[in-house]
Amino acid sequence: MKHPNLYIIGAPKSGTTSLYQYLNQHPNISIPIKEPRYLIKQSIQNVSDDDPIKPYLLRSSILDIESYNKLYNNKSEKILCDASSQYLYHHREVITQIKALKDSQPTKIIILLRNPIERAFSNYLHNCATFEDLDFFQALEQEHNRILKGFNSFWHYKGLSTYYDSVKAYLEAFDEVKIILFEDFVNNIDLTLVDIFNFLQVDSSFKVSHFMINKKSTGLPKSKTLNSILQSSSNFKLTKAILHKTIGQKRTKLIKEFIMRKNLSKSKISLQEPLKSNLESYFVEDIEKLKIIMPKHKIDWLNNGKTSQNIS
Repeated sequence: MKHPNLYIIGAPKSGTTSLYQYLNQHPNISIPIKEPRYLIKQSIQNVSDDDPIKPYLLRSSILDIESYNKLYNNKSEKILCDASSQYLYHHREVITQIKALKDSQPTKIIILLRNPIERAFSNYLHNCATFEDLDFFQALEQEHNRILKGFNSFWHYKGLSTYYDSVKAYLEAFDEVKIILFEDFVNNIDLTLVDIFNFLQVDSSFKVSHFMINKKSTGLPKSKTLNSILQSSSNFKLTKAILHKTIGQKRTKLIKEFIMRKNLSKSKISLQEPLKSNLESYFVEDIEKLKIIMPKHKIDWLNNGKTSQNIS
């Protein structure tokens, strides 16, 4: 029975999708799907019916061991990867399961971390495209109530951006943990990928393609309904299969992207400085503790540090 020997565990909205798309090009690496979420199946099944994201989670996640094993059983690549970005936050649920699945090969962990304020705001904007109806301040005020109501962790805007406990848990549990700062990744993608390939002990001379890597439309949709339909694989399944056969996957992706861009509103939401300052005060202790356990990384997130790049 084959199991993953690499886990890309988050954080959400920190470059995990782009990294997945890059690594999956390498002939020695296989990532069958993005976000199988199998190791947090218990949390997903326990999500409240009040959470509007729950149907999507149940539909898109791998929730049984047979289906999870099928993802990897016929793979021959050296690196088999589970890329599920909420695993970092759910470390108490995930770490013991990774250890239980561990084969003879050593388990490697990749963590991407982003400025916690920018990550939280990007997370919020992502939800605004579908189910989030509150402004960012109100959403932050409602976070605790949503947690108490049993909403899934993608609504935990501050929680998912509080990294120290999760990172510490993985560093203590595994010998081979690679931590990458989002800002370093987007500023030098090729150098970061060479570093990752060396960490995985695969051919680091392999050249990736940058074409259509996570070229997602950004901004608020004019129609949330149309956006939800385009984002849903189940609603678009037959049409997508026909288009793949007739015009190919790349052209289909371009058409979908064109429609989504046309559906974007010209109005933009920006993060106001007073709220940003309040959030810096909220995260400062966590960031300072993180610096202690990550001494080799230059974490420059306070005092309105580097501005986020358009990658998710």
